[in-house]
Amino acid sequence: MINNTFLQRGIKKLLLAACAMTIILAIPLSSAAAEPTTIKKFQLYATDGYMTLPDGVQLYIWGYSLTNEPGSATFPAPALEVNEGDQVEIILTNIGPKKSGIKRLAHTIHFHGLDTDQQNDGVPHTSPAIQVGGSFKYQFKAKHAGTFFYHCHVDTIEHLQMGMYGAFIVKAKNGINQAWTGGPSFDKDYVFLLNEIDPVWHQAVEEGKPYDRTNFHPKYWTINGKAYPDSEKDPTSYIDGEVGETVLIRLINSGYEPHSFHMHGYHFQIIASDGRPLPEPVTKDTVLIGPGERYDLLVTFDQSGMFPFHSHNIVDNTNNGAYPGGLHTMIDVKENTPDSSPMLMTIRLKEGRNAVMVNGESMRLPNSPVVLNGTTYIPARFIGEMLGAEVKWLPKEKSIIYTTDKTTIQLWLNSSQSKVNGRLVSLFAPPKEIKGTTMVPLRFIADQLGAKLSKDSKTGEIIFTGAMSVASAPSHQSHTDGTSSGEANGNGGTGSMDQPTSTDPLTVIITTSFMPAKLTIKKGQTVKWVNKDTQIHTVYDLQDKFNSPNILPNAEFSYTFAETGTYTYYCSTHPSMVGEVIVTD
Repeated sequence: MINNTFLQRGIKKLLLAACAMTIILAIPLSSAAAEPTTIKKFQLYATDGYMTLPDGVQLYIWGYSLTNEPGSATFPAPALEVNEGDQVEIILTNIGPKKSGIKRLAHTIHFHGLDTDQQNDGVPHTSPAIQVGGSFKYQFKAKHAGTFFYHCHVDTIEHLQMGMYGAFIVKAKNGINQAWTGGPSFDKDYVFLLNEIDPVWHQAVEEGKPYDRTNFHPKYWTINGKAYPDSEKDPTSYIDGEVGETVLIRLINSGYEPHSFHMHGYHFQIIASDGRPLPEPVTKDTVLIGPGERYDLLVTFDQSGMFPFHSHNIVDNTNNGAYPGGLHTMIDVKENTPDSSPMLMTIRLKEGRNAVMVNGESMRLPNSPVVLNGTTYIPARFIGEMLGAEVKWLPKEKSIIYTTDKTTIQLWLNSSQSKVNGRLVSLFAPPKEIKGTTMVPLRFIADQLGAKLSKDSKTGEIIFTGAMSVASAPSHQSHTDGTSSGEANGNGGTGSMDQPTSTDPLTVIITTSFMPAKLTIKKGQTVKWVNKDTQIHTVYDLQDKFNSPNILPNAEFSYTFAETGTYTYYCSTHPSMVGEVIVTD
């Protein structure tokens, strides 16, 4: 009996211990299972198109597009951005070329530097390529924050040169501004995707003619698809900041040549290579980046000024032999002066209610906020103008663009893809047209424009708080303007801005060239040169009849022509810039 009782007690203790252990083990298991997984979805289309180089040359390209429209390829492909830990789904549909007579080739996506499995590696040697009319969904988890890129791996040497490549950025968990989760912090980051172009290859592909792939002689070099001076006009390829800011520059060499990138004015730290942190940062002012390599550079601006950032392989700084050009851009750092006229906007709004309170003043919306599947939608123009953004509607693309001095956001109706400062970002909820008004997800726009959201538990109102400049504050009238899907606001094009011109027939505008390059005048007339470039230029006559001092940006120089003849002049700092004045009686 004693032994049986002892045995029974022992069994009971073991059962209790087992139950306790089950409870203890169940807690972390259930907690881990409950942790949500964010899925980032993208849709890309493989097709062809054209790009324009700084000297006006048009180039036939292949690439990836955001729209299901043959001929809409972009150069380079849209930059994709996700966060560490995201599950990524990218559907590639091969819609084929628009141009007739072009071979209808297969395409893939290889995610360069990401350790995907064989099925999602995009290499036709090991998995089927996507034929015209076909689609494939690439699926993988973004395990490591870092700098990567993607490209077609079908006949790689040709397809990559033709333009089938783009940046792929994995940010730290939750998208915070750290180089990697727990790594160095930064205020903002830039992606510089480098490549070079041999127009002979592109022309041969366009005309369906054979060419020698061992005979590769690039004539153009690009940063994010832009060669200087166009790189200075592209906010993704031109660095601006303030003294005291820290900037992360992600260098990606997607081309076939090495480049030696040099920074004026500052030293930077190389903190990561090929998507992985370095054991210790390396302080340099020049970095040699080979084909396929990526480097993350961290720089803190300790002085104001404008400084070049360019390749020190000097030929890389030309456009078809003309200097300056190619892999050259600028770093523009201003003194950190606080905005003297900030305006705090506090907005209270509620689902189903047209009236909103803006800083205590009642206003009416063209359409009341609505909640769809847990997402609050608000009229597109109202939310942008409240934060001082310029708002444009592009009717052909059914797209809305918000522009501030630091941020550009583009969204498309019914699309879960958006562009933020040139990078493709996945949306949880797409913009929609509701009762004739374009409505956008409130939280996404608020987050991107630096506003904060909270909720009044008593009234059920959403409280929206953000800062904007008084100078950019919209009028009360604009608060009531809706952005209907049929609206065109006078600037529906997406092309580059026109070059400045002069209505004065005796004025020459200086940018990266003299415009007009040839001018015919009468004896005794005065010609004025006005510098509209960001660089300093001069006007030097080839026969030394007249020479200007340095003409600073927005400054001018004048000369009166007292004798007839043909005068050829140039910029002594940029001698490839040449102009001519013909003087008649």
